[in-house]
Amino acid sequence: MQPHPWLMPLHRRVATAAVCVVWVLIEVWLDFGGLWFWLALGATAYAIWDFFLSGTYPNTSDQAPS
Repeated sequence: MQPHPWLMPLHRRVATAAVCVVWVLIEVWLDFGGLWFWLALGATAYAIWDFFLSGTYPNTSDQAPS
């Protein structure tokens, strides 16, 4: 699968994953254990897997600046 061009910069992937983590924390804090908690948890797990663990997005620190 091709990586999305908007998510190529590392700071955008970190920010997107951080929003998902904050969403999960809000759901836990408000004691919502229903559908929205599980959706947030799933989105967080997928973001972490796709952005950082799967190797879909190259490590930008290894590339020469353009």
